[in-house]
Amino acid sequence: MKDAREPGGGGVRLGPGTLYGSLDRMMRDGLVEESGLSDDERRRYYRLTGLGHTVLAAELGRLDAAVGAARRLGLLPQGGR
Repeated sequence: MKDAREPGGGGVRLGPGTLYGSLDRMMRDGLVEESGLSDDERRRYYRLTGLGHTVLAAELGRLDAAVGAARRLGLLPQGGR
């Protein structure tokens, strides 16, 4: 949750229910799995599966196309954020 709040993590605030509910759904769908790494018995680490990488690439392509269309329509500044 702390990493998600950082700009590199998307700058979003997630509550525990949202975070763990999303992780449960992504695990159920085969997009992420527990890594097996642990530095603390209370902490779990996850990694993308092969399918997760494929789905992420497709979603990034979709978002890139949407941003490109918004720029072409003049809805976003060229080259800006």
